[in-house]
Amino acid sequence: MPALPLTAEQKEDAARLKRLFLSWKEARKASGEPASQDAFSDQVGFGQSAVNQYLNGKIPLNAHAAAKFSKALGCQISDFSESVAAIASEIGDAVVTASDDVQPVARMSITELSKQEIHLVLTLRELGPVAREELIAAANRLYRLASQPPDNNPPPTRRTQSSPGQKSKKSKTEKAGAN
Repeated sequence: MPALPLTAEQKEDAARLKRLFLSWKEARKASGEPASQDAFSDQVGFGQSAVNQYLNGKIPLNAHAAAKFSKALGCQISDFSESVAAIASEIGDAVVTASDDVQPVARMSITELSKQEIHLVLTLRELGPVAREELIAAANRLYRLASQPPDNNPPPTRRTQSSPGQKSKKSKTEKAGAN
């Protein structure tokens, strides 16, 4: 059975994706890096033929492919497809599970993430289970540290030892307090 033709919206998504790809290609050429569909296919993990079909609107985008394109292009899924971004957001909501180790955070749409946050999430997904758990544990430790109220006691000042007959050296804090 032949594939269904793409809708007008899907063709527009492919055209936006292709414009982003062409911008990526120009930036790569300018920096002297490989800029072909073949080089791009290595980054997204699809064959060159599949990349070509997505870019030219021959096959419809899905959340998985869109996430890969988003990561490689350094953009949001919504930059090329609002409908696929909505689906990706629903998937993200469904995947979130409660864990004793995970700190509660405000709910947000995956489409609201910055480029760096998207890159971090996609990189996390590529880690093995042990590395992923270690990274999550480290993030939770940092979150707990950042959530603690600031310490009102300044750190102790260090005084250098002076030999007999020498004046002791005072830190800038001590000098400022003496004035």
